Amino acid sequence: MNKNTVVGCFVLLICAVHGVYGQTATERSKSGSLISLTKKSKDSTPPAITILEPIEAVQRGMRIARDSGIVAKVGSITLRGIALDSSGVAIVKVNDREAALKPVKGGVEFTADVLLVFGANTIEIDAIDASQNVGKEMIKVMREVVVARAEAKLPETKLFKGYQVWAAVIGISEYRSPDIPSLRYADRDAEAFYDFLVTPLEAGGRGVPKGNIRKLINKDATKTNIQESIFDFMKSALEEDIAVIYFAGHGAPDPTRPNVPYLLAYDSDLSRPAATAVKMQEVQDAIRDYIKARKIVVFADACHSAGVSTNIAMRGIANASLINQFLEEIAKAGNSVLTFSASESNEFSQESQSWGGGHGVFTHHILEGLKGKADSDSDRIVRLGELVDYVNLNVRRDTKSQQHPTPSPTPWDRNLPFSIVIEQK
Repeated sequence: MNKNTVVGCFVLLICAVHGVYGQTATERSKSGSLISLTKKSKDSTPPAITILEPIEAVQRGMRIARDSGIVAKVGSITLRGIALDSSGVAIVKVNDREAALKPVKGGVEFTADVLLVFGANTIEIDAIDASQNVGKEMIKVMREVVVARAEAKLPETKLFKGYQVWAAVIGISEYRSPDIPSLRYADRDAEAFYDFLVTPLEAGGRGVPKGNIRKLINKDATKTNIQESIFDFMKSALEEDIAVIYFAGHGAPDPTRPNVPYLLAYDSDLSRPAATAVKMQEVQDAIRDYIKARKIVVFADACHSAGVSTNIAMRGIANASLINQFLEEIAKAGNSVLTFSASESNEFSQESQSWGGGHGVFTHHILEGLKGKADSDSDRIVRLGELVDYVNLNVRRDTKSQQHPTPSPTPWDRNLPFSIVIEQK
């Protein structure tokens, strides 16, 4: 039954009740009976909200400041409180997102995890009762940037305020099917990229709360989990946020439809990719229809020509040109989308112990660039354009031009800040 049908049935039901009531009243009037109609007064009082945490119980890494309210050094807090109302509390929203509710006497207890940006945060709580009255409460939280050394001066961090980063990080070295060659370091690459994301900004990482990242390594990187990460989990990103998708592993085409490429999941079957692997078109669909963020970066340290040697492993099963073509198509799905592939068509995507003790050469130089080596203008901010240029140059140099990282030709923001360079003392 669709929405219009439901509304229509509801209107007809009201009319029917009204008609029956009117008939009964008329008949009783004719018989001389007295009709007493007592109209229940409408509840006009909004729910009362009491915040229990973090007002009464200041959490780890937090304190109360006279002017700023709560001061936090962490990336998220748990908000807990009570909403009471005589007619019952239907919904509690924290920053426009529904909180978890537990019935208590006279109302509900609500709980919500709230992510914090650097600087001032305003948390708004709305409690709505059965009569649509809205009770409101608000608290302010200031998230500090912690400087490890008192003498160290960080660059201006305004560029990192006002938005959050959401990420899906996927790395698969071990596959369930014996027909899919194992990789040595794809899982380590994903772990290292994840470590960079969660390392505090002031320590040279990205400062992303762990709750903003879906990490899938080896057995956890099933087809279902990968699809959930890009379709459902990444829906939490707002338009002003940044979405990052990182994949290290194998790519392969459908054997019966060579023009259809897939990302191989841990539980993929090469003979049945449509049923067991993640179609690359699905990534484009997620970016176009589900991920609201206007700035999206896809790192693909995967795919390309097959083969495993004793010293250098090659990632991919077949047809790099096809996969790169789809990466470019993915980039066309949003306003500012960069897809950065590890290599060009018909090239190996190499991994070896010689890069960072065991990494793919592409991811190794991404990590090195983010730690500061890509800061070409020495302003202590590594921007996306600097990172792409650095990785492209150094991967070509390390592989003697056998591998060429490929950024998509679509418009993307070269000035997007990605990390802060911390001076070593």
